[in-house]
Amino acid sequence: MDIVLKKVDSNDLLPIRSKILRNNANYDYCKYKGDNLDSSFHIGAYINNKIVGGVSVIKKKSNYKNLTNSYQLRGMCVLENFQKKGIGEKILKEAEKHCKILKIKNIWMNARVKAANFYLKLNYIDLGFRYEIKGIGLHYFLYKKLQ
Repeated sequence: MDIVLKKVDSNDLLPIRSKILRNNANYDYCKYKGDNLDSSFHIGAYINNKIVGGVSVIKKKSNYKNLTNSYQLRGMCVLENFQKKGIGEKILKEAEKHCKILKIKNIWMNARVKAANFYLKLNYIDLGFRYEIKGIGLHYFLYKKLQ
C-alpha cells in the first residue's frame, strides 16, 4: 500500500472531515476558522490518487497552556477502512516535520477521547484538561514541544 503525503488545499479535506469527524455534515460545518490563512497548511494522505486521510495545521495560541510560537492540529482523520494501518502516524509525523522546518516550537490539539492514546504513544503530553466541545464530545488538551 503506497501512501503519498502532500500539502493540499483545505477544501480537499472537507469530504473526509465530514465523514469521519462531523457525521456526514454539510461541508460548510466542516470548515475551520484559520483554514485559509497564509500561515496554515494542510496535509493529505493519498492511496491510488484517492484521499484517505489528512490534517490541518493552523497558527493559534492555546487556551490551556502558554505555548510560545504554537500551531494547532485540527481535523486529524483517516477513513475507517484505512485506520490502524499507520497512516495517521505518517500524517502526524509529516505535519511535525513541516512545523520544524517553519521553526514552530509547539504543537497542540483538542484530542477526542477515543484518539488520545494514539497521540500519547507519539509523545504528546496530557496536562489533564478535559472539556466538552459542543456537538462533538469530550476532548483532551494535548501538546508537544518540537524545538
